[in-house]
Amino acid sequence: MKIKNDILALLKNLAHPAGIAGVVIALAIPFLVYLAPNIGHKETIRQLDLNLPIPLFCVQFALAIVLVVVLNKDFREWFRSILPAKAFSIMALVFAVAVSIFAATQIEARHRVQSDESVFMSVAQNMFYNHESGTCNQGLFFDGKLQCTSKSNSFKTKGLSFLYFLGMPLFGSDLHWIFNMELLMLPLSFLLMFLAIVAWTRQPLLAFFASLLLALQPTVLFQYRAMSVEPLYIFLSALSLLVFKWAFDRNTVKHWALLALILAFFAQTRQETAFCLFAFIIFALPKLLDNKDYKAPAFFVTLSLFSVPALLTISYFQGFGFQGGEYEAHGHFIEDLLKNWEIMTKPLNDNGELSNPFLSYFNYLFALGVAYLLFRAFYDLRKKNFFYLEVLAFLAIYHLQTYVILENVSGDFGIEINQRYSLVMLPSMAFVAALPIAHFVEIIVKTSIAPNSKNAGRFTVIAAIVVAAVLSGWTAHYKADFNKNIMYNRNHLTIEEHEILGWLKEQPAKNRLFIYGRPWHFVGYGISSIHYDQARKMSENEINDLTKKYDEVYYIRGLDCWDSQTYHKKAVEHRIATTCDVFEKEMELEGVKNFLITNNYWVQIARFLGRKSYDPSKILTVSAPRTTDTTLVLGIELKDPRPEARQWMFKMELNNVAVIEKQYEAGIFEINVTNDSIKPGYNKMLYTVMDQNSKVLGSIEDYYFDAKNGALALNGVQFESHKQAWGSLHTNASIEGNKMTVNGKKFKYGYGTHAASETIFNLEGKFNTFSMQYGLDDESLCSNGVKIQVLGDDKVLAETEFFKAGFLGTLATDVKDVQKLTIKSIANGSIDCAHVDLINPEVK
Repeated sequence: MKIKNDILALLKNLAHPAGIAGVVIALAIPFLVYLAPNIGHKETIRQLDLNLPIPLFCVQFALAIVLVVVLNKDFREWFRSILPAKAFSIMALVFAVAVSIFAATQIEARHRVQSDESVFMSVAQNMFYNHESGTCNQGLFFDGKLQCTSKSNSFKTKGLSFLYFLGMPLFGSDLHWIFNMELLMLPLSFLLMFLAIVAWTRQPLLAFFASLLLALQPTVLFQYRAMSVEPLYIFLSALSLLVFKWAFDRNTVKHWALLALILAFFAQTRQETAFCLFAFIIFALPKLLDNKDYKAPAFFVTLSLFSVPALLTISYFQGFGFQGGEYEAHGHFIEDLLKNWEIMTKPLNDNGELSNPFLSYFNYLFALGVAYLLFRAFYDLRKKNFFYLEVLAFLAIYHLQTYVILENVSGDFGIEINQRYSLVMLPSMAFVAALPIAHFVEIIVKTSIAPNSKNAGRFTVIAAIVVAAVLSGWTAHYKADFNKNIMYNRNHLTIEEHEILGWLKEQPAKNRLFIYGRPWHFVGYGISSIHYDQARKMSENEINDLTKKYDEVYYIRGLDCWDSQTYHKKAVEHRIATTCDVFEKEMELEGVKNFLITNNYWVQIARFLGRKSYDPSKILTVSAPRTTDTTLVLGIELKDPRPEARQWMFKMELNNVAVIEKQYEAGIFEINVTNDSIKPGYNKMLYTVMDQNSKVLGSIEDYYFDAKNGALALNGVQFESHKQAWGSLHTNASIEGNKMTVNGKKFKYGYGTHAASETIFNLEGKFNTFSMQYGLDDESLCSNGVKIQVLGDDKVLAETEFFKAGFLGTLATDVKDVQKLTIKSIANGSIDCAHVDLINPEVK
């Protein structure tokens, strides 16, 4: 009955004109924003989402600054009242700085979640140049302006982008500086969390352990060295809790209005963050409604109004499938929880490395803390002490957002990029995990080390330092894993961008344009970029104007141009590799740089020279050679009938010696090569068409095998025995059954095998030499390296160095009197991706 009366009393204090109006307005804003797309006003929401956030953010920040200035003296007085003993404050400051130094020196500043982090940057560029809060998907920077040739509403909240926007006038539109901004938030978050917990609990030891436990988690450290929104989330959550306590204690309209402004910006970190605001609102009600005044309406209206940017994003993208694949959004909450616990407690790899950027002990401490918190909540309830029950209730309501996150997206941490979602949960987990540690240390000190002693505080600090040193040492001893960037080291896009930007740093400063599958990645850094499809749609004049406008134009064949094996099967994205194949056929490109990213694709950078005036597939075809008693007859068709093609030249080489060189003219003809020009074994034939500047327009490489003088193609005979570590031997094809391809060159004849392998041929001492080409097939590029060994009657005749993808070698050796010829491929450690091609193997 008392609870009911208390609630009625609170509601009565809201029953005045300002209170009623405030509640109506505060509820009407999110209701109308969410309703609008469902009643035919989606375009209105889209336009508001593009144009309203920046002015609203500016007003929000201006009001917050005014309130901070007005309340400055009050805050200093209140802050002194909540500060713990100097030893704890110093200890927190020292460890905050130490952890930050560790992160700065042991973790490379780079993206961890490429496309998502680049969206925040691209939105910031659009804010800065065009005063819009949409994503600039494709953009051209020129004369101090950004022309977004393609833009869209950002499905990300805008808070982080706005902070970048505020910094750009000071630090520049090349957003590399934001890595330092993210790192700076690490010690600030540590100290804010420490102060917030101290303010609410008056337990500095608990506050110190909670802040330290959070800061020592690898996934947290990695994100503070990236450009993710999650560090801002932790920073603002701690700031909100601290200001909440200040407002709770002072209980004035100004204090609650300031908290509302901070919570509204906190809502701009993730769409789901809006749900955690219910915890603040519910626990603020007893103070907000203790009188019939303006505190409640001011708080409700301010919070609702300045949360509008996040509400617009939620409204516009309602029903949108953010992720999918094997575990699509909705209906997998329990599966995700179980999977995520497994991921976060996974044992070390066999070599002692972290399997994932989580420390298992943290989760087990959290589980212990949950049991302890439940015990304290209900044990203290008997004494009418409600503190830990209130803590439990606040955390339960606060983490409605966790449920929404795991339901709204495919929240399986088995997808590495999703592991950042844990940062929403880790602060609370750190607090709960720290509870039993802090209380245990206090009990030990009071009962065993310093019972009834005035020095108990000093011993508590010493014990805290010892425990903190052990925890910090445990994180630090994984230093090698941090150096190797274990977080998202299978996120191919982050590696791709890292390699491209590394190459770009080596180049002189120029005005460049990139043609790329994800152009907003470049736009985010202030570099012009458009998509392949947009470039293809351009007219000849538009392309010429573009190439004149920029010093250099580059085409990049990246992740989206390769096959589906490079996608996580649980991700929603799809790739159309043929987009780049078509682009490369239509456009004039000049190779510049290749980077091996993983087992299925390269990043390839080429200078873009414009649209081709010819179709390479329609320049030249070659028919299979036929033989007569005295000649080898090669059939050629030159297919381009245009008059300008007559300025070209056609050339044919046999074993690197020119056989014919003539003016290009459409038609069919034959080349007769006398038998005395053909050598025993494989003969290389190269057909080339060149323009008037000797630039190659198209070429075909082929091989003809001549069996005279006893030459023998080994891929045409039965071997005596064969074994290999994985798969089965393929003749005239790669191990996966594709056309053999090494470093982009295709071959017809040979074997596709897998290291470690051993193939034995019975030569019966009939041959003098053995030769072949060799390399790792382009179908799988992640091998640590392979070497080839050739043995004659168990004696090593020839051996290569270890070679990796992209290398094409030639091997020849004497096999005179050899009975058994053995060809071995030997992997350099792991056999992963060791797809070996033995090309044109022959004896003669």
